[in-house]
Amino acid sequence: MAEDLYAILGLSKGASEQEIKKAYRQQARKYHPDVNKEAGAEDKFKKIQKSYAILSDSQKKAQYDRFGVADDSPGGGGGAGGFGGFGTGAGFGGFSSSFEGSIDDVFDAFFGGGRSGQSQSTGMQGEDLRYDLEISLEEAATGFNNDITIFHLETKPGSQKKSSECDGFGQIHIVQRTMLGNFSQVATCPHCQGKGCIEREKRKKTLNVKVPAGVETGVKLKMANEGNGGFDNGPNGDLYIYITVKEHSQFRREGSDIYLDVNIGYTEAILGTNIDVPTLEGTAQLKVPSGTESHSLFKLKGKGLPSLRGYGKGSQFVRVHVVFPKKLSGKEKKLIQELNELEETSNQSPKNRVRQR
Repeated sequence: MAEDLYAILGLSKGASEQEIKKAYRQQARKYHPDVNKEAGAEDKFKKIQKSYAILSDSQKKAQYDRFGVADDSPGGGGGAGGFGGFGTGAGFGGFSSSFEGSIDDVFDAFFGGGRSGQSQSTGMQGEDLRYDLEISLEEAATGFNNDITIFHLETKPGSQKKSSECDGFGQIHIVQRTMLGNFSQVATCPHCQGKGCIEREKRKKTLNVKVPAGVETGVKLKMANEGNGGFDNGPNGDLYIYITVKEHSQFRREGSDIYLDVNIGYTEAILGTNIDVPTLEGTAQLKVPSGTESHSLFKLKGKGLPSLRGYGKGSQFVRVHVVFPKKLSGKEKKLIQELNELEETSNQSPKNRVRQR
């Protein structure tokens, strides 16, 4: 059974011309032999080219949609002399190594223009790259401005010279004329044995990265044209920087706000106190009023992180935990007993010890 040409491009039957062209560009870049060195990638690339050669031609596409097969010649089946070498009682015709049929369509998808006339190829864009950048919460609060080092691919000097056989891509287009029509296929270039003439090499470069204040984990930054180099003078790919903000040992973040837990003594909770608490910018003084209960939450306005969209800064919330000693000295115990007696005589002890829901 013949393969489904639409499925090869990842499409369903009835796809539009734009959808076919877009799918071809994506698949061709993914499986091109100069890009993909995995086993089977070359065969997949050949099938992709053949599928696009048919589906990009309105007449061939209509014939394929109706009969499941398509004549791969430029204009259809051709007349009696259109088979080149086929005669009465003869078998199938030979192969032709000339570039015929829909090869212009193939290069149009790669380079954005045909090979005929005065049009110029624009090359194939290089691959995008990803860089994972981990920063501290303090760096997220103030912004990050530092250099990073990446490895990327650039065209190897002297490798841009094109072979007249395959244009440097290592593949040639062959048309086979048969009694059923013209059928095309892609074969390894005999001149360069499929290696092509466009080679790339790994290089290192340093880039300055500016991360705005207020970023969160998951934010993705784009640095245009900093990815791998393109083919045949094509544009570079882009570099995408994925941000991860490290967990902090003291602060917990919720959006632009941060939360901090601190401990105070029970006498400080009773009498009230002023304590210094850490912030992302240093320290700040927090006033704890007398009679503060454990787990009380206090707010330091403007001590959080700036909004990534420029809407001011968040707040720092401080949760106070009252710590009671597990053991008391004799003097401490005596003083607390005296305090308890004072509470009872002044009716300060709670009359109803059961809390209402």
